[in-house]
Amino acid sequence: MYLSLMDKEEFKILRKKLKLTQAKLASLLEISPRTVQEYEYGNLTISLAIAELLRGKAKNTIFNSNSKIEMDVTNKDKVSLEEIAQFCIKHKKNFMEIPEIKLLIDYERKDAKAELMEKHIILKNNENISKK
Repeated sequence: MYLSLMDKEEFKILRKKLKLTQAKLASLLEISPRTVQEYEYGNLTISLAIAELLRGKAKNTIFNSNSKIEMDVTNKDKVSLEEIAQFCIKHKKNFMEIPEIKLLIDYERKDAKAELMEKHIILKNNENISKK
């Protein structure tokens, strides 16, 4: 994959292609809405990580906003969390084509990886301190 900087126009076009508001994109990227605005005004440089993430998501977006994934809950007073989970697993492929869900899952994976790396570093440091 070719890594390159992203300009403000491309950033805005991709955000709109992904059908994300500035606030929603900010939330998914865990940055402030003001930072998204600054990217779109050209006042801040967009990181390569954000640029490639947005390009990848936009390139792979085939979600049709007119199609809906709906769980039939007719004749049910309550729906259990287990039933919802089973429904989601059954329709996993469809859910994975929703840009917001893809971004959320990617960021959750990155957070989990970062947390593991942090724990590894802490354990290594504790081992080094214990050996001294």
